[in-house]
Amino acid sequence: MSQQQAIFVKTTFQSSFHTESYTTILKTIQALFGDIKMDDTLPKAEQRGHYDLFLIDGAKNNWHDLIPADLICLAKQYSIVVFNVDKESVCEKNLLLNHINGVFYKSDEPEDIFKGLVRVSAGELWFTRKVISQAFNDILAVAASFNNLSDNIELKQDDYAHLTKREKSVIHLIAQGASNNAIADKLNISDHTVKTHLYSAFKKTNSRNRIELANWAQRYISVLLPLVK
Repeated sequence: MSQQQAIFVKTTFQSSFHTESYTTILKTIQALFGDIKMDDTLPKAEQRGHYDLFLIDGAKNNWHDLIPADLICLAKQYSIVVFNVDKESVCEKNLLLNHINGVFYKSDEPEDIFKGLVRVSAGELWFTRKVISQAFNDILAVAASFNNLSDNIELKQDDYAHLTKREKSVIHLIAQGASNNAIADKLNISDHTVKTHLYSAFKKTNSRNRIELANWAQRYISVLLPLVK
C-alpha cells in the first residue's frame, strides 16, 4: 500500500478518544497511511477529494434502521468505513446497500482491523460473507427500486417545488434522526412550529409518519434537497 494515501477520521473526541478500540484504530491507520486528518466535522465539499478514505466514528450512534443522510450522500462519492460501533447499533446489509465500504466493531481484534483497512484501501469491501451473500441475493430487487426511483424523480419535482425552505431544513434534520426538540434548537424555532412544518411536509411528500418522511428524504435528498451546511 502506498504511504501517500490520505485518510480523514470523523470522530467525537470526548466519547471515543480513550477507548481501547479507538486506540487500536489510531495505531493502525498511523502504520498504513501517510496523511491523516482528524476532526469532529467533515471537510468542506471542495476539500473532500483530497482523501482516499473516510473513517466515521459511530460511537453512541444507533444506525441500525436509519443511516444519516449526509453519510449516504458522502458514500455515493467516496470510500467510507464506519468504526467503533456496537454490533446491535448497525445493520451490515443496510450499510452495504447504501455504499458504505465496511464496518469495524468495538469488539474487533487488532489484526482484523489491520487486515480490513488494507482490503478497503485496495478497493475491496469489509463485511461478513453472509452479509455480502444476502446483499447479492437482494441486488436485483434493489436495482429495480433504484431504477423506479430514477424514473419517478421528475414526477416528484412538484412535491419538491412546493416545499418551503424551512420545510426542507426540517426534512433534512429528520433524515439524520433529529428529534423535534433538537430541530427546534437547531433552527431556533418553537416545538409547535416544528410540528407545523412536519405535518405540512408529511402531506407534501405523502408520508404517514416521520420514518416514511426520513426514508423519502434519504432517497431524494441528494437529488432534490441540497444539504444544509
